[in-house]
Amino acid sequence: MVATLALAGAGCSSSGHTSANNAQPSTTAVYLAQAQCGPQDSTISCCVKTYPGNPARCGATELEAEDILLFARAAEELSRDLPEWKRACLETYVQCQEDHWTGSCYDCFRYCEGQQGDWPRDKCRKRKGRH
Repeated sequence: MVATLALAGAGCSSSGHTSANNAQPSTTAVYLAQAQCGPQDSTISCCVKTYPGNPARCGATELEAEDILLFARAAEELSRDLPEWKRACLETYVQCQEDHWTGSCYDCFRYCEGQQGDWPRDKCRKRKGRH
């Protein structure tokens, strides 16, 4: 864990990324950045969690950073006492992200929340040939 954090710090603090240091974090990034680094995090994901408003510092695009932070937030939400429909949406979202389903996992997650548990399987589903 210490090595991972040391690598994240080294990867995120190089002088090659100094032009992006003044970037302001988006509201979404600040909200989602409450997640902490863990042993399952890659160097990039830990760096994004540490510097949510500056994904370029970590070698990630803004879209990649939002995916990392939303995924972390979903995992945190799963550990809380939630209504069963919301837990089902989160679990399906996590599976969608991990297995690289077709469609936008985030958009489908938001739809599922709005429908209180009805995942749009016509928009987000497993890719053919994957189990």
